[in-house]
Amino acid sequence: MTPTIVQTFASEQHSPSASLYLLLDPLADCAEGDPLNLEALRHTLGDDALTRLRRPDLDHTPHACPVLVTLATAAIKPSEYLLSLSALRAKEDESRSRRYVCGWLSSTAIAATVSTNLIELGQLPLPAGTQFFPVYEPLRLELLAATLKHGEMGSWWPIHHWLFPTSSGASSLLVGQPDTGIAFGLRATAVQQDAALVSSLLNTWRHARRLPLTYAPARWRGPTLLPPQAAAQAYKQILQARQMGLVDQKDIVTLALHTLMLHSRLHEHIDVRRLIEKTVRNEMSLTAQFKALNDQYWQRIVSDLTLAGAHP
Repeated sequence: MTPTIVQTFASEQHSPSASLYLLLDPLADCAEGDPLNLEALRHTLGDDALTRLRRPDLDHTPHACPVLVTLATAAIKPSEYLLSLSALRAKEDESRSRRYVCGWLSSTAIAATVSTNLIELGQLPLPAGTQFFPVYEPLRLELLAATLKHGEMGSWWPIHHWLFPTSSGASSLLVGQPDTGIAFGLRATAVQQDAALVSSLLNTWRHARRLPLTYAPARWRGPTLLPPQAAAQAYKQILQARQMGLVDQKDIVTLALHTLMLHSRLHEHIDVRRLIEKTVRNEMSLTAQFKALNDQYWQRIVSDLTLAGAHP
């Protein structure tokens, strides 16, 4: 995420007849002297520029609810200074679990309508009733968008364009159109229920990527913090670990991380399967078992998988 990306979004994707909004989450820290602090923005843009999203689970603490900041209207151009600052803050938050800058949105709808839609978007179905999830949070939004099939469009409208930072360190753009979005189903709810575990795995993955590991043949070496679709990859690993019978979250993260750093089909090796089965029988945690292994062991495992024709 860079100032250029955000400024390009503001100039190319944002319609002159629409309003441009910045979505901020007060649950993330923002220093009092920061120009993006809500009180500083209130002083700079005026009270009318700040609209609270009334999260149903935070009725008792409205000051903790997210805020939609109007950066531009049809008559007022956005501040390049605030656009740049918000992009830099999004960059700073790349490796943090909670992000202050949640995205930039363009819409012809007024702020109150957009804020209502953002809350309604988070009302996802259960077998009986619904449950609210703050899907405007970047990681949750990335996971929600990943549940869409190729060619499907989410029910983003009345948001025309929505730029948000992704877990890889890049950005993604959602496009809304009237009467074309699909309703999210139970699969989207299941993914959201695992968002905290996905976040934990992503944090561990980022940390591991910075370590001077002597053997990690599948380690991501691209220009971004993590590979594209990192959140979806993390969720896939979590599901795979559960299918192997793992329940403990530490063991799930351990298997997932080793798979992401060593070989995508690590769990198929007979020796690794024995270790997993030992954990499933409650004999010893997988985390403890993996800690006792060295690089030579993993080199043999990866070599065996490669010779057997398993793609990395």
